[in-house]
Amino acid sequence: MPETTQIYPQLLVDASAARAPWSGVQNAVLEEARALREQFPGCRVFGFEEWMERPPAWARPAPGRVLWQQMLLPRHFRDASALCSLAYTCPLRKGPPIFLHVHDIIALEHPELCSYRNVLHIRTLLPRSVRRASHILASSRDVADRLHARFGMLPVEVVPLGVNYSRFATPAPRPPLPFEGPYLLFVGNLEPKKGLPTLLDAYARCAERLRIPLVLAGRPAWKCASLLQRARNWSGPGTVYLAGPVPAGQLPGFYQHAFAFVFPSLVEGFGLPVLEAMAAGTPVLHSDCPALLETAGSAGISFPRNAPDSLAQSLLSLDNSRRAELIEAGHARASQFSWNRWGTHVAQLLKESL
Repeated sequence: MPETTQIYPQLLVDASAARAPWSGVQNAVLEEARALREQFPGCRVFGFEEWMERPPAWARPAPGRVLWQQMLLPRHFRDASALCSLAYTCPLRKGPPIFLHVHDIIALEHPELCSYRNVLHIRTLLPRSVRRASHILASSRDVADRLHARFGMLPVEVVPLGVNYSRFATPAPRPPLPFEGPYLLFVGNLEPKKGLPTLLDAYARCAERLRIPLVLAGRPAWKCASLLQRARNWSGPGTVYLAGPVPAGQLPGFYQHAFAFVFPSLVEGFGLPVLEAMAAGTPVLHSDCPALLETAGSAGISFPRNAPDSLAQSLLSLDNSRRAELIEAGHARASQFSWNRWGTHVAQLLKESL
């Protein structure tokens, strides 16, 4: 049993953000909650998975979750040594020390890329939450720097996310796609910050020479109507296939059978799909936004944001030799990140701080 379990048995964990529709942050929160439970078997984890203490059913939608977090979660503060709040905001009421995970501040810096509801939530609660928190966890140095630039010298600790390496590296069957052979792959929400118009422009420039389809795998999210129309009405060159949301069990196969994974984001807080693709043994091309450069290290090919010509040239440079180099580098990079490492880091912070 970890030493920290005996010292701080009354740890509370707010994992209520881990719920459908699943995306990067929701998946990260779920893995973080599991990692904390391994470090603190006696902790109380609040959320909507079967093994968690469930908030009321009305708290599952985002507005209800905010109300539950601010009004009902503090009722459990009485005997708590600390609260780990795993997604952006925390109760503002007085109570135990709070460790708050801020995945990014995109809603503050680039509201045009986000949903109206998300912007309202973050603008209302995140500034007060970071000042209420005793410690702030940031997924990347870039997020930490942005927090400092916006809010001053806060107590921020960089704790990189993890990846379930064995899950993505274990051979998986080919996903149910309506064509044979390799394909280019994007995985993530179909939303403005992902830079997908750049990917479509680049694919149009090189599809005749590549001769492989482009698969966009993810949930149609906010402000994506024009993107969906363009993809659905694609008349060539090449083929664009909208795969929709990918079931968790099929995700490793989507990565493993791809010719390359492309992540053209305009801004990110970490970029978890980059590590997932690397663990799966898929060459990764990613934009040069700072968080992605930080996550990928030198194990992928970076290209300037909003630069389809550069991306097209990078795609055409992927011969067998270059792909083999990227696959080897990607495996080495992804193996450096784990959720156990994340949990151990946060547990050590709790031990030292409390």
